[in-house]
Amino acid sequence: MKGDEDAIYVKSFKGGDEKAFDHLYEKYQISIHAICYRYTRNEADARELTQDVFLKVYNNLNKFREKSKLFTWLYRIAVNTCFSFKRKHKEPLLDLAPAKESVDLGKRVRMKIAIDNALLKLPKRQKLCFILRHYEGHTFSEIGDIMGITTGAAKANHHHAVKKLRVLLEAWT
Repeated sequence: MKGDEDAIYVKSFKGGDEKAFDHLYEKYQISIHAICYRYTRNEADARELTQDVFLKVYNNLNKFREKSKLFTWLYRIAVNTCFSFKRKHKEPLLDLAPAKESVDLGKRVRMKIAIDNALLKLPKRQKLCFILRHYEGHTFSEIGDIMGITTGAAKANHHHAVKKLRVLLEAWT
């Protein structure tokens, strides 16, 4: 069981076993990196944010009260780290102009670029709800836990994101 394994590692870490953290890092690094990358759309920033997230996790794991699942707590830290990064870096996180090479790519690649660019135009909560739902596969309940909002608010944010994306991507339909 995933949750049971996490609880064992957390308990071991709290008991002084540093290697328990290594197991958690190995287990979740790809997922945390993926959310950081999807938020920033920049590999270097995503790597830096992933390191920041795990540094925060390491420094605060002893404070984790285990009232929620570990992955919910980790994702919450990742989300907050991404939000803080965006506040500190007011400049756009991605050049919205398509690269010259992308003009000659197939329709599928151009559509992915259009979706990425459209996602950047969404408000941060809507963008995050959409990413967590469609790229990470979380339920609305999990999204609510991760973002610190109600399940209904997660559904509403997702609904508005989809609605806005339909308008932004109208040319692709």
